[in-house]
Amino acid sequence: MSQPILTRALTLTCAALLAVSLAFSDPAVVAQEADAKAKTPAAQKTKKFRGRLPAHYGGVVKKDQRQAIYKVQEEYAGKISELKAQLRAITKERDEKITALLTPEQLAKVNELKATAKSKRQAKAGKTLPLETTVTTPAPAGGK
Repeated sequence: MSQPILTRALTLTCAALLAVSLAFSDPAVVAQEADAKAKTPAAQKTKKFRGRLPAHYGGVVKKDQRQAIYKVQEEYAGKISELKAQLRAITKERDEKITALLTPEQLAKVNELKATAKSKRQAKAGKTLPLETTVTTPAPAGGK
């Protein structure tokens, strides 16, 4: 498969996982967690929200519409941020489980392929960056 197709498939898979996790989560627990996060000092120290008009809106909307758009964006910003964090966590968990399925030889080969691909990208871009860190997995419980 080509890279764009894999990227799209990965994105759709992550979105599906997120949707399933949200569908089976208890709304009361989610609300309590959101309230707890809002009360933390880190949440209070965040910088002021700055809206951005969607593409092609700048020359079309009036000043009052612009402010209304910013208000709607601000209203959804927290929810979107939380969902993105959940998606990152789910993706990390999934990737760790997938990595855990590999044998040490397969893991070494995957790391080698990643390093080779990265060096090719760097050579194409004319840059030299440090090599990507390798993925490690704990020893399998079954002694494989």
